[in-house]
Amino acid sequence: MKKLSESLRELAERVAKLEKKATAAEKQNEAKVEAAIDASKADAKARQDEFKAKVSEGKAAVASQWEDLQANYNQQVAQIKSNIEVKKEALELNRATFRADDAEAYADASIAFAIMALDEAEIATLEAIGARAYADTLRKTK
Repeated sequence: MKKLSESLRELAERVAKLEKKATAAEKQNEAKVEAAIDASKADAKARQDEFKAKVSEGKAAVASQWEDLQANYNQQVAQIKSNIEVKKEALELNRATFRADDAEAYADASIAFAIMALDEAEIATLEAIGARAYADTLRKTK
């Protein structure tokens, strides 16, 4: 499993990449924006498929409950926060290690969820830019 800091760095890099992509898309014509949307959708699908494959292979223990994650997200966050105090008090090395592993796995799954949400934000942003470009083109022709 990657370190959480590595996963978070990857997430920050993706946000920076999205910002650059959106800036560039605003300057492109409609055809180029459509191509960028298609490429982003393909990239997002590939990352989702990769994540789902990891889940089915059992590589992400907490992520195996992915289908329930969205429904139980708020409840799990509250539970994790309340367990932090209990975790701090854990004196036994094995127990503390198990709890740390569990928290890291949960954080890793949450980061993966955030990346997929970012994929959706990327596609929505590019589609909005494309729609605005189309509307501007129509406005100029009238």
